[in-house]
This record gives sequence, structure tokens and C-alpha cells, in this order.
Amino acid sequence: MASIEQVKAELAQAAEQSNATTNQIRAAIEGTEQVLSRLRAVAAGTGHPAISEAIGRAEQSKQQLIEAATILHGSGEAARQYISVLG
Repeated sequence: MASIEQVKAELAQAAEQSNATTNQIRAAIEGTEQVLSRLRAVAAGTGHPAISEAIGRAEQSKQQLIEAATILHGSGEAARQYISVLG
């Protein structure tokens, strides 16, 4: 059985990894925003359904990334809270 200190150390590492991954997701959100900007620039003056679909899918992707970052951030916070409970 793991000691409390070992559990706390594992939780801290998980929380740190959660932060790092959240930052990577945020970078992906920024990249997706750049994709959206380019698609919107190309779409100016055209009403082709394919470009509208591309924009819609990119917007959906961005929203899902935002949701993932929020959920993962909450996971790290919960791990930190448990560390404080353990003392």
C-alpha cells in the first residue's frame, strides 16, 4: 500500500501534467482560431457550401477544445484539493 506522501506526490504529478496538457489544448485552440480566420478570409465573397461546412466544423472543433481544457483544468484542481485534504 502506498504511503500518504507517495499518493500526494502522484496527485501533484497528475495535477502538473493536467496543467501542461491544458496549455497544449490552449495552443490548439489558438491554432484553430487561425484556421478559422483563414477560412473566413477565403469565404469572403463566396457562399459555397463546402467552405461553410469547413468553417462550421472548425468552430465545432474549437468549442470542443475549449470544453476539454475546462474539464481537464477542473481535474487538476480536484487533485490539488485532495492533496490538501490529505494534509
